[in-house]
Amino acid sequence: MGCRGLEDLYPGGRRAGKRIELLAQEFKILEYLLRHAGEVVTRTMLLEKVWDFHFDPKTNIVETHISRLRSKIDKAFDKPLLHTVRGAGYVIRAPD
Repeated sequence: MGCRGLEDLYPGGRRAGKRIELLAQEFKILEYLLRHAGEVVTRTMLLEKVWDFHFDPKTNIVETHISRLRSKIDKAFDKPLLHTVRGAGYVIRAPD
């Protein structure tokens, strides 16, 4: 599945008509995940593309931001967009 586009999954900051407020880093993560929809995005990829880190900072910065993003884009909805692929990374999929 290719990226349906940021506008399709996050049009005007809304999901199913509900306004979702994101911080800058959360938006960058969401945008990167949407541009790679259906593909597993690793922690390293996010560190490099979102934070411009080319080393592992040995913190849980990615996990913390993913958790916050997930609580904003998935918590109030029946079907999640953001999925964890254990041992590999994260993937975003459009709800069926």
